[in-house]
Amino acid sequence: MKKKGFVLMETIIVISVLCVILITLFVSFSTVLIAVEKRTVYDNTEYLYKTALIREYLESVLSEAMYDTSSFYTVCRNSQTSSKCHKGYATGVYQNDIFYFLGVESIYITVWNVANITPEHMLGFEATTQKYLTSIDSPNEQGFRIVVMYKNENDDSEALKYQYASLRFGNRG
Repeated sequence: MKKKGFVLMETIIVISVLCVILITLFVSFSTVLIAVEKRTVYDNTEYLYKTALIREYLESVLSEAMYDTSSFYTVCRNSQTSSKCHKGYATGVYQNDIFYFLGVESIYITVWNVANITPEHMLGFEATTQKYLTSIDSPNEQGFRIVVMYKNENDDSEALKYQYASLRFGNRG
């Protein structure tokens, strides 16, 4: 009879140890999942190549004097402004076509060190763009960065998701 009490105590101890191990694994696994999701949405290789095409085009048509006066310059945005990136169809106009076919939603030129963007200027960005900008590691260097927001074309879910990519913009010499 004394042995039955000992088996009950062993079972309780084993269950508690397993619970602690499972909770630890869950916390570790959830942080890994968040990091993987961040990597798939931010600076994906495909979107970096698209951003390089856009950067090449914009560097040929924009003057650096246009965007060097503040923390960010809006090139185009498909919401909240009249300077649309594209009209939603191909027209034969190069800028409209390239932005339409690449799925561009917004293009910003910001200072390279995005930590220098003030909270007041952050209000000029969409919430997802603000989240992206806060995730960027910014070395304290001079220069500009192009940030491009794309519609996620590979997602079959109903929720609208965006992809982001950014590269150095302007004088890279």
